[in-house]
Amino acid sequence: MDTEVLPAPNTKHVATLHTRLPNGDEVTLLQQAVDADGTRLGTTGTTLWLGAQVLSAYLASAIEFKPNRGRALELGAGVGYLALTVASLGYDVVTSDIEPVVSRVLSPNAAAAPRGCGTIEAREIDWFDAVRAASEESGPSGSKQGGSTSTDPKSSASLALLDAQYDLVVTTDTIYAPEMTPALWAALERAAAPRPGRRTPTVYIGLERRDPRVVDAAMEMGRQRGCTMRRVAHGRVVKALERAGWHWGPEDWEGIEVWKGKWR
Repeated sequence: MDTEVLPAPNTKHVATLHTRLPNGDEVTLLQQAVDADGTRLGTTGTTLWLGAQVLSAYLASAIEFKPNRGRALELGAGVGYLALTVASLGYDVVTSDIEPVVSRVLSPNAAAAPRGCGTIEAREIDWFDAVRAASEESGPSGSKQGGSTSTDPKSSASLALLDAQYDLVVTTDTIYAPEMTPALWAALERAAAPRPGRRTPTVYIGLERRDPRVVDAAMEMGRQRGCTMRRVAHGRVVKALERAGWHWGPEDWEGIEVWKGKWR
């Protein structure tokens, strides 16, 4: 019997989640990471979220598999479901979060990718490194001078990952706390804004419209930074879920949106 794909809220309590990617590949995701003393590390980054599922379904319907398709970056990956999906489309993926999420759930899940996928590399990226670097790299007039001035090894590694060449940049379930939004956009801008000798990747954001004011303000912040984001039509997302064979009702993923954009 095929493994049923349940909406993420129905699986928060499951420590080891058996589920499927949109292409039908079965995967096992470690969730609910537990520290050495038996304390749970929390659920924000250590369980599956709806935005990752819905964006995965949409990308799988919009992008055909092709080996060596290019490189992709994921910010705020959590358990890595979206990274597995993007790799299943043929991308080599750098999937990222902060500790302890990376070592406790993201890295083990990435290592268990199905055969035939692109490579997946789980790394730590702190969005606030991009904020600090942008401030340090600005000249007296406020213009960007380029190049990282950080001497901290972790920050330097984080910035090097953001500075690399990508063909696709994705993030889901990361727009919910206004105090985090500027750092998210700083990281996205560093990874996806035009630079000499670097292709400009397409950016996809999957989110839940919990508070319309927070979402609208976040998208306006992106526009002010030069990234024009447009919401993918709801009907196209519905068809993507149907194509994946997920028999969900509208109430199962109410408020989930997919946005697509690019720096100009």
